[in-house]
Amino acid sequence: MAQSLDADAQAVDQKVVLRTPNQIAWSRFKRNRIGVVSGIVSIIFIAAAFLAPLIAKLTKVDPYALYLDLLDPDRANFPIGKFGGISWAHPFGLTPEDGRDIFANVLYGSRISFTVAIITSVSTIGIGLLVGIAAGYFGGKIDALIGRYSDFLFAFPSFFMIVALSSPLVERLTGTGLLQDNSARLLVLMIFFVFFGWPGFARLIRSQALSLRERDFILAAKSQGASHYRIIVKEMLPNLWATTIIFLSLALPGYLSAEAVFAFLGIGVQPPAISFGILLDDARSKWSSDPAYLLITSGYLIAIVLALNLLGDAIRDAIDPKADRQ
Repeated sequence: MAQSLDADAQAVDQKVVLRTPNQIAWSRFKRNRIGVVSGIVSIIFIAAAFLAPLIAKLTKVDPYALYLDLLDPDRANFPIGKFGGISWAHPFGLTPEDGRDIFANVLYGSRISFTVAIITSVSTIGIGLLVGIAAGYFGGKIDALIGRYSDFLFAFPSFFMIVALSSPLVERLTGTGLLQDNSARLLVLMIFFVFFGWPGFARLIRSQALSLRERDFILAAKSQGASHYRIIVKEMLPNLWATTIIFLSLALPGYLSAEAVFAFLGIGVQPPAISFGILLDDARSKWSSDPAYLLITSGYLIAIVLALNLLGDAIRDAIDPKADRQ
């Protein structure tokens, strides 16, 4: 009897040992139904954005085509049919006055927004991770210098700085002849997002690096003569990936919304390019004649941001070691 109990205990212990932290986090995530659904929805939105040309070709719609034959001239070129001309051929309807397909425009607009959000988030994380580890691990003058520089950046009102400096910088870039207007606008916007975004993440990584450098496994590696590079790459980075993934999942919807806001204000891309901000500005001007246009466009953007935020919350709960106790 005692032998059988010992065997069962060993089997249980073996199962626990075989579960890696990644497997435990994945198990927690799968139990979160909201997280799973939001993850699937987020993947669908991202895939639809980057496959926009293929989807437009398969559905036989063009974001730049004017379907004037589907507008009613007696009603100030309002789309024929209910809810702004919604039909099988045009599932989101048509825009008033010019008759553009809203579904195709939303897909193409989300592609620009996702591109800006992904590039900006990855760049912000890369710089913040490098600077934060350097400040927390080496400390001393390096930490003091980085800390004062980040304090200097925090003192600037980033929103007003972007509004004030975007136009002059865009003019300088377009004046060189290397970039067109919209390309320069996107580049300047992403540079500003990264410039003002990395200090916050660097502060977070610095605090964790300060704690990690005093841990026993770091001190053991130092006592064995391990180089700084090996300690940072092999010992510290694996313990910072959880924070990095959580920050990425929460930064994506933030930068996606920010791109839409600045495009709406006329600082981001401008027509003939398509972006959420441009669509929302156009829908706002036609709200009185076609409220469905604004509701569908804003609803699509809200659905994307909500799905990404819920996914970020689910990832954070899955990685949190205290989740099971709570």
